[in-house]
Amino acid sequence: LRATDRLNELTRMNLQTKQQLDSLSQSDQALEEQISVLQGSLLLSRILYKQQQALPTLKIDSNLPDQIADLRLYQFELNQQRENINNPSVYVDKLLAAQTTEDNSQALRTDLLAIIDTRRELIDRLNRELNALLNESITLQLNQKQLKNTADSLRATLDEQMFWIPSNKPLDLEWFKSVPRLLERQIAELPWGANLRQLGAGLTERPLLFLPLLLLIVVLLWRRGYLYRKLAGLHQDIGHFKRDSQLHTPMAIMLNVLLALPGTLFLALCGFALQMDARGQNANLGEALFQMAQAWLVFYTLYRILADGGVAELHFRWGRSQVAFLHKQVRRLGLVVIALVAVVTIAKHQPAGLGDDVIGLTVVLSCYALMVWLLHKLLLTGPAREHASAFRMLIGIALSLLPLALIVAVGFGYYYTALKLSDRLINTLYLLVIWLIIEATFVRGLGVAARRLAYQRAMSKRQAQSSKEGGEGTDIVIEEPTLDIEQVNQQSLRLIRLALLGTFIAGLYWVWADLISVFTYLDNIALYEYSSGTGDAATLVPISLSDVLGALIIIGITVALGRNLPGLLEVLVLSRLKLAQGSAYATTTLLSYAIVGIGFVITLSTLGVSWDKLQWLVAALSVGLGFGLQEIFANFISGLIILFERPVRIGDVVTIGNLSGTVSKIRIRATTITDFDRKEIIVPNKTFVTDQLINWSLNDTITRVIVKIGVAYETDLPLARKLMMQAAEENPRVLREPAPLLFFLSISASTFDYELRFHVRELGDR
Repeated sequence: LRATDRLNELTRMNLQTKQQLDSLSQSDQALEEQISVLQGSLLLSRILYKQQQALPTLKIDSNLPDQIADLRLYQFELNQQRENINNPSVYVDKLLAAQTTEDNSQALRTDLLAIIDTRRELIDRLNRELNALLNESITLQLNQKQLKNTADSLRATLDEQMFWIPSNKPLDLEWFKSVPRLLERQIAELPWGANLRQLGAGLTERPLLFLPLLLLIVVLLWRRGYLYRKLAGLHQDIGHFKRDSQLHTPMAIMLNVLLALPGTLFLALCGFALQMDARGQNANLGEALFQMAQAWLVFYTLYRILADGGVAELHFRWGRSQVAFLHKQVRRLGLVVIALVAVVTIAKHQPAGLGDDVIGLTVVLSCYALMVWLLHKLLLTGPAREHASAFRMLIGIALSLLPLALIVAVGFGYYYTALKLSDRLINTLYLLVIWLIIEATFVRGLGVAARRLAYQRAMSKRQAQSSKEGGEGTDIVIEEPTLDIEQVNQQSLRLIRLALLGTFIAGLYWVWADLISVFTYLDNIALYEYSSGTGDAATLVPISLSDVLGALIIIGITVALGRNLPGLLEVLVLSRLKLAQGSAYATTTLLSYAIVGIGFVITLSTLGVSWDKLQWLVAALSVGLGFGLQEIFANFISGLIILFERPVRIGDVVTIGNLSGTVSKIRIRATTITDFDRKEIIVPNKTFVTDQLINWSLNDTITRVIVKIGVAYETDLPLARKLMMQAAEENPRVLREPAPLLFFLSISASTFDYELRFHVRELGDR
């Protein structure tokens, strides 16, 4: 009976799934016809919005695979039972043989055989029913999978088309003339009173549901003074070498979060009440209040962190002027974001009415304009520009230009597209704020650890000195040591920043991932075609706008890897290996060349420039190099020889002609030598390979110094020789092995000429 009921249920679900599948297939076919007929018309956007809202809510049975597996197992068990009673007489004899009583009569045997026959019949019927149930389950699973794929494809097509088509008329003179009429109608249709009444009803009709949140808000407001006192106590411990700890900063941030919770919980409570009611616009308004609560939590917490004498100033050691500037601008930006997120959340759920939305359009454009101004001041000017890395400046430029691009998009009628991007822009701002706070917290934690380690070393040193002095000097006041974290723990700090950067990039991908699919629309915009293959197999392959954007992204990744990956490899790997001087530099230089070369080849292949076309260009360049660019090419090859053969390395002291100095850089064309007057001399690489080169520190830094001394004729020569050798032997920079030597060379017009020859270990000793 249970199998029959389940079979009927699966049959009904199968019919429903097939109906939905047929409906979605027809909608998919009709969508392609509508797009081809109504392309460029505002009517198409309204039709797409209605189709998106009419998409069914799929109820996929996630337990179906497990149920199919259970059915197969149950069928196996039934087959085992059927095998056991396949021979009824033998089975009954085994049952009767197991009985110890003497009532093994023929009547009992007959009854048992009848029961076994009935059981075999029931097992066969159940097995047939289970076969039908299994087939229906597998059919339903396939239909549901096909339905999900069709629905996902249709939803992706709708999202893609809605993103790339105008949702309303451009903001031209005709639109501005219609603004008074549209505004009057929109104000008349806004249900202000009804929404407030429904909000009040939602709160009063379910007091047991909302009362705990209200009590939590009251408790947080009541204990607000305690939170401020606790926060002040944590601030007082900062910098004290005994009471300060790495947990002080996370605890202070958590207290600031608790100070922001009352407003957040109140907005979330109102949004929950409206969503529980779910009449009219209440669901959209409830979600808008939820988004406002999230914005309040992020920006009010940041506002408290940047307060005068707060976490940013005392814990992170940011400058007072910088904190005051950020505190003022963050308050303005927070208000703008709260207003923008409310309008965006409501408007994007009503795509059909975007063409008549004057109030929302005005608020959105105003917020975009204010965000351009505020983000530019926050990220690109003032204190934020000082000591900012190239990646942070790139993020700042992108975030500052995006609202400006959204203003242009709204002006051309892409209001819905701007709303979708606004949501991602706001989430990116949240992510950026969290990233900066976490990074500053880690930097502060490393500083505390380094200071604590230095204090322990100072205490150990003091105890050692006290023990030597027999206990004297115990009243000496130890000054707290201050160490620069960039010098003491530079590698740990770089690793932490690298990990946080990777997490931030992953978060950016998570924020923008659902919009990546809409950019497949760019595949339809073909820019040019190139021929692939030869003869009859030749085909024309189009290069779309997405391919060009992909090539630009590859160039950006190549530049980023070429600049940062060799240095990262040197910090993480090469610095831990016992390499010869200059080997790490040669490895990282060659790696940067390889990265640039691979990126160049991949970029060309993305743009359709294959090797069979590129080889003619390479041949032409080879001829050109042989004639016009032979010097540059010779310098390039010489640079590779220098890196591999290493006749000179970074840090070597060399002499070429009349130039002497220390090798500071080895580039692809030339090598930079810093002479002893701190001047940088650019020497072509060919000179190091073809000309005579003196490397004072290639294999050994020990060199010989020759001092020529002229002694007058009337001098006491034995005493002079003794003094010259004594001067050499008593000098601590002169090596004892090889021993100093003194030679008498010649007799000049007025002197006896001697040479004192000795060896020194370092070039600076000369």
